[in-house]
Amino acid sequence: MTPELIPYFDEIVISGQFGEGKPSPRLFAHALERLGLEASDSVMVGDKLTTDIKGANGVGMISIWINRHGAVRGDEIVPSYEIASLAELEPLLNKLAAV
Repeated sequence: MTPELIPYFDEIVISGQFGEGKPSPRLFAHALERLGLEASDSVMVGDKLTTDIKGANGVGMISIWINRHGAVRGDEIVPSYEIASLAELEPLLNKLAAV
């Protein structure tokens, strides 16, 4: 993690220190526990289907896939939402918060 980003996060979970990496549901559950959040009230934003999105889906989180390069995905890992850039994230989060 870039040191300049640390102040922007309430918790930082490093998979190497935890002992399991993404997409382990235990890693995601551990992070949620540290934050005191339920999976159903949380969102995972990531650019890797096989780690970020699969892991979030495995614990019941809303998953948002950043597909910057217009990749075509199969049906084995399906994100809750797909965006092409971070510019689309804030409007989507606002929409989700209003539900």
